[in-house]
Amino acid sequence: MNRAIRPLLAVYDWAVCTEASSRSSALIRVGLVAVMWARLAYSVILPKMLVSPQYVLLCAGFFVFSTMLLVGLWSRFSCLMMGGVLLSMVHYFGYELGQEPWTHHHINILANSTFLLAFAPVGGSYSVDRWIAVERARRAGVPPPAERGNIMGLRLIALQMSAMYLWTAIDKSEGPWLSGARLDYIAMWYYFPDYPEGWGVRTLILASAWATLVLEYALAVGMLFRRTRLWLAPLGYALHGFFYVLLPIRSFSATVFATYLAFFDPDAVHRLIDRLSGHRQPD
Repeated sequence: MNRAIRPLLAVYDWAVCTEASSRSSALIRVGLVAVMWARLAYSVILPKMLVSPQYVLLCAGFFVFSTMLLVGLWSRFSCLMMGGVLLSMVHYFGYELGQEPWTHHHINILANSTFLLAFAPVGGSYSVDRWIAVERARRAGVPPPAERGNIMGLRLIALQMSAMYLWTAIDKSEGPWLSGARLDYIAMWYYFPDYPEGWGVRTLILASAWATLVLEYALAVGMLFRRTRLWLAPLGYALHGFFYVLLPIRSFSATVFATYLAFFDPDAVHRLIDRLSGHRQPD
């Protein structure tokens, strides 16, 4: 019996009980706020929200809580509230009122990631909360608190990203994608009013379709494991870099760039930042 449940306990410890550096959570926090403002802020400015009290309330919540989250003031509370505001916008504007852009998967990922980040030590580093904690410790004559906390939120974000890759790969595992027809449509819509003749373009389309499919299946599983992550992460960044440059999908790639940090060991990220900053590592 003990042998049977040991793997389950290991997964539980990994997902729920792990404590690590808070710096990764803080960097994701800042990155997600940047994406929110770049993608959504213009849609919810006050002149566009003077429609109903619900609109005004969501507008106020967006700017108040996103600003608090950026500077790290009451970080966990503001992260939870900001996630709630975004999820409310997705369901109210998108599904209740039928405003199609709010139902896009990249908006859902941004909203979900913000909410899940509240279950990580989001204010433990690079924040007003951290500054207050350090000053309080200095006045008390004690060492500042460690930049650490439970990282369950990062684990949940990582699992969300893996699920995203899995289901997008499953969606592509059918004739229109495997034959290159869906990429043909995208190429003709954005680049070629008249489809170019010759086998070269067709070969490139087919190769791109199959390479994307294989890579997404690999990212769905491999990013969860350290050994495969080391060579899959650069490929994932390259894939989303191509998406960012070639397709008008706006915030999707930027959100992925920020949330990829959830896959990496936060303590390793902490040590890397120390080395880059010239801080001496303890023996």
